[in-house]
Amino acid sequence: MKVRRILAPTDFSELSERGVAEAVSLASLLGAELVLLHVVEPAVIAGDLYGAAAMASVLEEVQQSSRQALARAVDKIKKRGQRCRGVIANGGAATTIVDTAAQLRIDLIVLATHGRSGFSHLLLGSVAERVVRSATCPVLTVPSSSARRARKRPNRKR
Repeated sequence: MKVRRILAPTDFSELSERGVAEAVSLASLLGAELVLLHVVEPAVIAGDLYGAAAMASVLEEVQQSSRQALARAVDKIKKRGQRCRGVIANGGAATTIVDTAAQLRIDLIVLATHGRSGFSHLLLGSVAERVVRSATCPVLTVPSSSARRARKRPNRKR
């Protein structure tokens, strides 16, 4: 399998930065282009609290802020000598990640997971799980540090 393009979704959180760091390492190792993706999810508001004009203004502010953060992230990676570009897309996170990967002919998706389980997972769902189930290319998930710590703890039941 030749990996030419790696997609690394980011929401600019510390957690997603772990996934991006792994993607940067892999892209460097494989000589692949890195594509950072930031998804702007639509705001869901019950009723007409602010009006369409106000919501459009808020969305534009979010998109402008996202463009600036993405440009900084891409520049930081490029300074390390890695080929990289940024993409911003609107929509639901999992669907948009999968659709963008298909459109850009991505060979590998690398994304971080929260490591939630139980009721929290049921309530909040898992973007990573939906991406793994829907993507047409391989997906590498990077566990959160809490998931890593839990895995390293010895089982002390007696």
